[in-house]
Amino acid sequence: MPAQQNKATVCRLFEEVWNKNDLDVAKDIIHDDYRSGENITFEAMRGLEVLAKDMKFYREMYSDLTFTIEQMFTEGDTVVTVWRATGVATNEFFTDRLSKKRNKELKAEGVSLSRIADGKLIENTLYWPREPLSP
Repeated sequence: MPAQQNKATVCRLFEEVWNKNDLDVAKDIIHDDYRSGENITFEAMRGLEVLAKDMKFYREMYSDLTFTIEQMFTEGDTVVTVWRATGVATNEFFTDRLSKKRNKELKAEGVSLSRIADGKLIENTLYWPREPLSP
């Protein structure tokens, strides 16, 4: 049953924490020593603080950021999740055929490797294209 519990924890990360921006749920599922592969800027931070900064960074870049889980696999204490991300860029624009300036849309696919320790997420690394994700 630990594999199913690990998958459920990672589902909560995407569906409740990221999609609903619910940091109260994050308090239940994030280990005090949590680290993120996304925390390039916040390398020395651990725990809920680094997740909150990652979320703030991406939410400022993309409104309506939403993750949809496509598949999940487990191996030991690691959960592999294949997902899609959608949203609207807040600072990236294009000019359409009618010469109207519009926000770029995010449509990306990615994979994350999430490691569980003591029933909580201790490490999460997302692999996704940097374009159009980063300005």
